[in-house]
Amino acid sequence: MLGHGEIQALITLLGDDDTHVHNVARERLLQIGESATTFLRAAGSADGDGKIRIAARNVLAQIQQEEVAGSFYLLSLLAEDQIDLEQAVFLPARLAYPDLEIARYQRQLDQLAQTISQRLAGLHHHRDHDRVLRVMNQVLFEEEGFSGNIKDYYDPNNSFLNCVLERRIGIPITLSVIFLLVGRRLHLPIRGINMPVHFICQYHSPPEPFYFDPFNQGRVLTRRDCAKLLQQARLPFHHSLLAPARARDIIARMIRNLLVIYQHHDDHAQIERLGRILNMFENT
Repeated sequence: MLGHGEIQALITLLGDDDTHVHNVARERLLQIGESATTFLRAAGSADGDGKIRIAARNVLAQIQQEEVAGSFYLLSLLAEDQIDLEQAVFLPARLAYPDLEIARYQRQLDQLAQTISQRLAGLHHHRDHDRVLRVMNQVLFEEEGFSGNIKDYYDPNNSFLNCVLERRIGIPITLSVIFLLVGRRLHLPIRGINMPVHFICQYHSPPEPFYFDPFNQGRVLTRRDCAKLLQQARLPFHHSLLAPARARDIIARMIRNLLVIYQHHDDHAQIERLGRILNMFENT
């Protein structure tokens, strides 16, 4: 491993006018990887040579992107019962926010669950399931202001859970994930449903589970409603499409959604990166 002085020297060479010297320094820093990130971050925010500052930021971003891709790969190797859903659903956000610290967002989820818990006192989650859902809808949609981003559906931030928690807007899967994570804290039988076209949630309440749509203010859906959603998209309906989603299905869906969004924006770099991650994730 190179010493601090040698890493600093390589960063200085990023500003060299000789393209060959610049490229060699860049490739070496990429090989060093995570050990160089602290120095690159400092160089990227320091006063002085603007060329070094810009180059350091670019190298740092590439190292971080590769680190995130590696995290996706390690996740793809896990068995379903080994996947920590709460950790995994924040991973797509690190593609855009590589320094993301999820603890602050977990505290937000804790607070949402605590508020709802206080309103649920005395209710039984199976016997009073309709009232439980009404309370969750009231807190999350009416009081906290969560909503589906209809005006700018293809904004990538709709797919990043940290942004959804900050801005209170998202797309079907990220708003559903909010319900899932809050529901877990409250020990509620809420599951994700990876239905084509539109991700929804299921409230598993005997004798018959029911479905609801977090993108549309928690509107309750019957099986017939779900079939109509698919028919409108000219897709056949089968009851198997309403099976609870596995954690890896949820993550793969989040990646696919991001891929579609970046295709909409014609962002070739992100399209290539996400295509590689999705292929890796689906084929391990």
